[in-house]
Amino acid sequence: MTLDQIANWAQIVEAVILSLSIVFIGAEARQTLQHSRTQFGHGLTDRLYDRYFAISRDPNFSQFLVKDWSSGELSAEENFRALNLLGADLIDLFDTYDAWKEGLVGRVHVDMRMQLIKLGAFLSPVGRSTWDHWKITRDEEFQIWFETEVYGSPLSPDA
Repeated sequence: MTLDQIANWAQIVEAVILSLSIVFIGAEARQTLQHSRTQFGHGLTDRLYDRYFAISRDPNFSQFLVKDWSSGELSAEENFRALNLLGADLIDLFDTYDAWKEGLVGRVHVDMRMQLIKLGAFLSPVGRSTWDHWKITRDEEFQIWFETEVYGSPLSPDA
């Protein structure tokens, strides 16, 4: 076997090894992405569960949540608490929606949050004020989607 033949075989072996390395790196990247998606989804679910458990352990907060927020009888402190709670719900939805759009979590995570939001708090005056405050942070596509889901159709700017 001549030196040229050995060099040719070495190039073939090198090409095969390089191809196998690329396949292995691709498989590793896919596995890492899947692991990241799973971790992100679990983190979102844990956040929701933590909120549920906190509510269930705090009778005063539970009493606050069952009040009729549309009645106009919220004190200034309760109104502030409601604004912050609903703001946190929106931020959680924003994070989840963005993660879903990026393919990091399944649609079920968005749907779970929308089920909570659709319970009616955002139909109250404090809910609408919260949405009006936060909506400018989102693109038009999200605004239309959210308003259609919660209010039945996109809201006019003067509504």
